[in-house]
Amino acid sequence: MDTNPRRRILVPLDGSPLSEAAVEAAMPLAKAMGAGLSLLRVTPAGQEIGGVDKVYMTLMGDGLAEKGLDVSVHFRLGEPAEEILGFTEVADIDLIAMSSHGRTGLTRLLMGSVAEKVVRRADVPVLVWHPGAKAAATIRRIAVALDGSEISEEMLPEAVMLARALGATLDVVRVGIPIVTAGGMGEIPLIFANEDPMPYLKTVVERLAKEGVEATPVAMEGRAASELLRHATERGVDLICMTSHGRTGLSRVLLGSIAEEVLRNAPCPILIRRMGATGKLLRPQPLRV
Repeated sequence: MDTNPRRRILVPLDGSPLSEAAVEAAMPLAKAMGAGLSLLRVTPAGQEIGGVDKVYMTLMGDGLAEKGLDVSVHFRLGEPAEEILGFTEVADIDLIAMSSHGRTGLTRLLMGSVAEKVVRRADVPVLVWHPGAKAAATIRRIAVALDGSEISEEMLPEAVMLARALGATLDVVRVGIPIVTAGGMGEIPLIFANEDPMPYLKTVVERLAKEGVEATPVAMEGRAASELLRHATERGVDLICMTSHGRTGLSRVLLGSIAEEVLRNAPCPILIRRMGATGKLLRPQPLRV
C-alpha cells in the first residue's frame, strides 16, 4: 500500500498564454516536491464543454507528459473560484498554481478577482503569477516575509523546505513601520521609530541554523508592501513566500490588503498561505521557530 502518494499541483487554465504561464512558474516547485500536475478547465454554468477546449487541454497534457511529468486533465462546470476550490478539496491537491489574469469575455477564467478569491479561501498554499512577473526556470533566492507573529511564520516551514530542496538562498524579511502621531492644530505630526526588526530576525535565523538551515536576516523600514517589493527587485528574488494576514495594530505588516498589493506588483511568483489554512506542502514537520 502506498502510504506517501504523489503530491499534486493544480493549475487552472483558460486557454490563454497568460494562464499557461502558471505552468512555467510551477515547474521548479513541481520538481522540488516530486509532484504531478492536475490541469483544470472550468466552463461557466449553462455552457457546454466544447470540443476545442478538450483538444486544447489534451494537447497541453500530452506536451507536459512528454517532458516526463505526471499529468492529468480535468473539466468542471460552474463559477471559476468555487470550482477551483472544490476540486482542490476532492482531489487532495497540495498546491494551487495560477495566473492572476487571463483572457477577457464571457469565457474568462483567471481574472485577478478569481485569484484573490482563491487565495483568501484555499486551504492549501497558492502560487500566483501575474503578467509582468518573471518566472525563473531555476529558483535561486527565496524571500519569506515575517512580522514577528506566529501567523506570519505559518509559511516559514514550507519556505525552508523549498529552499532545501531547490538549493536556494533564503532571506527572512521583516519591515518595521514608523509610528506617526497626529499633532495639534497647526503642529507637525511626530514620527517615532518602530521597534528594531533585527533582534527578532536574528532569533529566527539562529533557530533555523540549529535545524541546519542557513538564512539571511533582512530588516527594512517603511511601507510593508513597497519595501518587500523593493527587496525582491534589487536582490533578484525568484520566489516570495508570505501569509495573507498577520497581527493587527500600528506595527502590522502582513494584512490581506498588503498581500494583495504584493500579489499584483511582485517581480516574481508569490507563494501565499491563507491565515489558518491547514494544508501543507509535502506535509513537513514544523520547524522549532
